[in-house]
Amino acid sequence: MPPESSFINQFDLEKSLRSEHAAPDKSSTDVSQRLFREAEMIGLGVGGAVGDTLRHPLSKLPELSSSLAVGTALGGIARLGAPGRVIAAGVGGAMLVKFAVDELTGSRWSKFGAAVSDTWRSGENRDKNIEITRNSLGSFVVDTAVASAGMKVGAWATAAFAPKAKLLDTAINRSARDNGAALLSLQNRFENPAVFQRQAAGQIELITHNVPAVPGMPRGDLIRVARTPDDNILLAAMDVEGHGIKAAKKAVTVHSAIDQVLPSTSNKTASEILGQIDEKLSSADELSITAALMHYNPRTRTLQTATASSEFAFLIRGNGTVHQLDAKVGGLALGADMYGLAAGGNEIVQLAPKDTVVMASDGVFDRFGYGNAQAFAAFLQKMGPNPQRIRRAILETPPPETGIDDSSFVIFRPL
Repeated sequence: MPPESSFINQFDLEKSLRSEHAAPDKSSTDVSQRLFREAEMIGLGVGGAVGDTLRHPLSKLPELSSSLAVGTALGGIARLGAPGRVIAAGVGGAMLVKFAVDELTGSRWSKFGAAVSDTWRSGENRDKNIEITRNSLGSFVVDTAVASAGMKVGAWATAAFAPKAKLLDTAINRSARDNGAALLSLQNRFENPAVFQRQAAGQIELITHNVPAVPGMPRGDLIRVARTPDDNILLAAMDVEGHGIKAAKKAVTVHSAIDQVLPSTSNKTASEILGQIDEKLSSADELSITAALMHYNPRTRTLQTATASSEFAFLIRGNGTVHQLDAKVGGLALGADMYGLAAGGNEIVQLAPKDTVVMASDGVFDRFGYGNAQAFAAFLQKMGPNPQRIRRAILETPPPETGIDDSSFVIFRPL
């Protein structure tokens, strides 16, 4: 073969190879362009719908109000304990109604389907197809977002304002699925510090504290401050055996029991009130409850105290002396149908203006000696009858080495 011919063939081969590597596959390029057009149509269409809503919310008010109302209703019934399948059916039904109305009033979804097909073929009708997407998919996305926000609002409003008794079973039943979130929300309603202060307003200086063993989890300790029908003040600090979700389930039922007996507490001793509460509690879970309950008459400054098991209550007189309340004749633990078997104590004392009363769970007094009431009494004697000083000193003392537990206390003195 002549040298010139060999050179030409080699040149053609190299040119062919360069061409194969340099030129992209036409079919893959075409698909990429089509996907880009579809993404552009959807992105600009949905973005346009969001922008329109933000710029002109009043023009969208009927549609947005309907979405918000549906979402709020679904959130409310979800918080009240409706089964998940009912909520899912409600969401699905709302979406189908939305699709149907949009189609009947403007054939939005048929037009959107045609726009998707048209955009896949070419970009000639780009602006028209973006507008169609804005009025169909974009509108649906906005309405869905509003409905989702409505569900959160409905759930929050129901948890905050619905009768607590209505939420009790729901919170207990949901605890395995929501890791105790509904229980904690309900506990925070029962133990709202602002409510406690309103109950005590003008009658006592009050400090309350209740934290779980694990931050963010529901707690087995409970505290309560409430007005009785005869305008006395009921104060309670209780500790359910153990901690975590299991103990918290029992704690919210104790709160519910207090609500049930509160209307009938007039002219009742502290021990009788504890007995009424115990009668309302189920013993099926076999969890015992230590308790201290006080019935205080702010007009006469007469304080009645009853305790159950090892919940400690102390009186610090203005001169610094410390007395453990109901120490000798305290009753048996609550929650096991045992409190009524033995007569509980009902110590009655007269408070002076500078006296201070403290109730504390074992998560508090164990910081000063495991199960040692006398060590806690010595601490209180050292602090004197100053509520704020006692609070600070308790919180600055580290938890016991035996393990972190729920910690609660109530401190008050007459005004």
